[in-house]
Amino acid sequence: LFNMSESKQSQLINGVFTAEDASRILGAMVKGKIDYHTLERHSHSERDQAAQIRSEERLQELRELNASLKELLETAAAEKRSLKINGVIEIAPAD
Repeated sequence: LFNMSESKQSQLINGVFTAEDASRILGAMVKGKIDYHTLERHSHSERDQAAQIRSEERLQELRELNASLKELLETAAAEKRSLKINGVIEIAPAD
């Protein structure tokens, strides 16, 4: 059971992947975040200008991350290199 007064870390990704597999895994994660913020931007468009601006800024950051990852993964694929990915998420009460 999760204690709401503490943070919790979970190992989301941990392994060695081909460039192709890494592309699928990371691409799906970034695409999910882009889709989320796209929906948020539309839902905030009529209600909250500040929230819409935050969503726009986050979308731009995610698009830049996506381009950077694509370049890295294309280089790894061309060099036939595997990639170690370690992704930990931390969940904590916000208040």
